[in-house]
Amino acid sequence: MPNASTVGNADLSKFLFAEVGTQPNGLPLTILSVLARLGQDPWVEAARWTRLPKATIVDALAGSIAQMPLAPQARAEARQTAARLVQLLPSQLQPPRKANEVVEKKRIAKPRLVLLLIAVIAIVLGIATAVLPQTIHAKGIVPLSQFDAAAVHKK
Repeated sequence: MPNASTVGNADLSKFLFAEVGTQPNGLPLTILSVLARLGQDPWVEAARWTRLPKATIVDALAGSIAQMPLAPQARAEARQTAARLVQLLPSQLQPPRKANEVVEKKRIAKPRLVLLLIAVIAIVLGIATAVLPQTIHAKGIVPLSQFDAAAVHKK
């Protein structure tokens, strides 16, 4: 099933924000409002419509417009309005990505992240060994009580 990201939100915006008519309160009614009022996700529905034949989309949109609080003449002209507005709907330019393509990209990203993490750890350890004083005593690690912090700052 296509989603808004496979078509592009910018492409769908022109269609979804197109005016269907004027409501009784004088405010414009958009396709986005029509679909939302019918309980549909406008972006998902518009993306789905990009994969359907134009005639099917016109039928669906006209049926949706006819259910809206518009003037009787506007409801009677719902099919003509839908046919005009469907021309704004972008065609599906690229097929939706397959699930295994997304998984493959995640597999590629993980090794890069691991390599980056290893490099950061190596740099931190390198800096730590260069900056920290040599605290190894002939018999082992120098106890904290014998550690001379002032000597570290003199170097």
